[in-house]
Amino acid sequence: MNFSLVALYFIVGLVAGSGLLFLLFLLVRNQIIKEAQEEAQEILTEAKTRFDEEEQERQERIQEIEVEAWSNVEEAHMAMEAKCEDLELQVGHKKTLAEEKYKTLRASLMLKETELRDSSIKLNTLQTDINKHIDAKKKLEEQLKAALLEKTQAVAEEVVADLKHRLIENASTDYKKNAELAEEELKEFSEQRAKKIIALCIERFQKEMSTERGIAASYFPTEEARAAFCQNLKENVAMIQSVSGCDIYIEENPDPERWDNIQIVGYDPVRRELTRRIFDRIFRDIEKHKRKIVPQDLKKTCENIKTELLNQIKRDGDLICKELGLQNVNPEIRQVMGSLRFRYSYTQNQYFHCAEVGWFASLLSAEIGGEVKKSKRAGMLHDLGKALDHELDGSHAVIGADFISTRGEAEDVIYAVRAHHHDVTPTNYMDFLVIAADAISGGRPGARRSTVETYTQKVSGLQEISKRYNGVTDVFVLNGGRECRVLVNSRIVDDNNALKIAQQIAKTIEDEMQYPGQIKVVVVRESITTESTQGRNKDR
Repeated sequence: MNFSLVALYFIVGLVAGSGLLFLLFLLVRNQIIKEAQEEAQEILTEAKTRFDEEEQERQERIQEIEVEAWSNVEEAHMAMEAKCEDLELQVGHKKTLAEEKYKTLRASLMLKETELRDSSIKLNTLQTDINKHIDAKKKLEEQLKAALLEKTQAVAEEVVADLKHRLIENASTDYKKNAELAEEELKEFSEQRAKKIIALCIERFQKEMSTERGIAASYFPTEEARAAFCQNLKENVAMIQSVSGCDIYIEENPDPERWDNIQIVGYDPVRRELTRRIFDRIFRDIEKHKRKIVPQDLKKTCENIKTELLNQIKRDGDLICKELGLQNVNPEIRQVMGSLRFRYSYTQNQYFHCAEVGWFASLLSAEIGGEVKKSKRAGMLHDLGKALDHELDGSHAVIGADFISTRGEAEDVIYAVRAHHHDVTPTNYMDFLVIAADAISGGRPGARRSTVETYTQKVSGLQEISKRYNGVTDVFVLNGGRECRVLVNSRIVDDNNALKIAQQIAKTIEDEMQYPGQIKVVVVRESITTESTQGRNKDR
């Protein structure tokens, strides 16, 4: 058919110019379309028939599958239906029981509500009776109060004030007693714990204690050395004074028994040490070379000794930071720490003392769970101001804190340094650790010692402060000035006031005196009661 159509179109193309042939073309075309429609109808009918057959087969297959599936689950379905029936029976039974229980509880609730209404009525009746009794009691109190006032001829406000005063006085007495007991218990527990920690830290501290003593003056080793130095005495002294900054006094015609003394006067311990070393080097050179002192050589010697001393100060500052394992310490702080090598307090070397306090502060901090490195840093820096107190006015704690505050130290470390002598109130645990470590290092036996003059002043000061308070009869200073025992008159001072006096004396000593370690204030109050019997005749 396709070939015929092509042939037809070819013929039509050949005769396109003829109208007759065009009509013939239309007739043939319609015939071809009709034949194509008939052929399409046949194809559609055949496809529909085939679809119906396949649909019938599919329905038959579905029925077969349903029958097969039902046969497989019929037994389980029947068992499930039986189980559902049993559950329905159980639910019905439980529902019946629940309804019966609900009815019982409902009846009990109604009974309780009835009893509650009855009790409420009784309560209201009792409340009314109580109010009547209260009113009667108030009237009776007013009558008794009026009768009492009339009988005692007193004013109501005065009676109330007197009762109020007595109650306050009794409460105050009880409060003082309870406070005293609580304070004693707290002190006992805290003291035991603190002693245990301190003892443990002292046992762990294996470094040798600082026992070095400072040399206060210089001297001529021989008469020949004195003669050589005194040939140009004024020029030599002027040269050494210009380099060291200390005043030097040497008698030209000394007492034969005191020919070797050289007085070195200066507030700066580093300058005094520089002067002493210059004299030692000069005398060593005189004995070694057996020659006169040349001014040019003397000046060079002084400058060399000064350079050596400054280098040693720098090394000592670096060494103490290395020993304690402290990093990022300002170079100026290291320099000042090294200069403490020549500073003494009550004959204790402050350079070694600062190292000890740093170690003790870190050990104490480790025992209580604090910041070990910061505590060690604050302990080392606590007496830094003693290297500067000859140049600046004020407490060495404040001077040291101001110095390190401008050189990168942490705020809590600065505050601990400032507070270690209570120039400000200690607030943080680190402040108290530095105070305790300072007391351990300076308070151990042999660490510090006083001259006779300073000890006498200390004893006189303790006695003068203690005798200011009313009721004090005598004062004894014991244990090398570490204990102040105060005797009081038992008729004037009671037990509560004895505690107050002890606290006040301790506070006054802290404010007005300077002392190493701690001073214990003990107030002794003794009551002695005597009574005699009446005389009797033995013959009776």
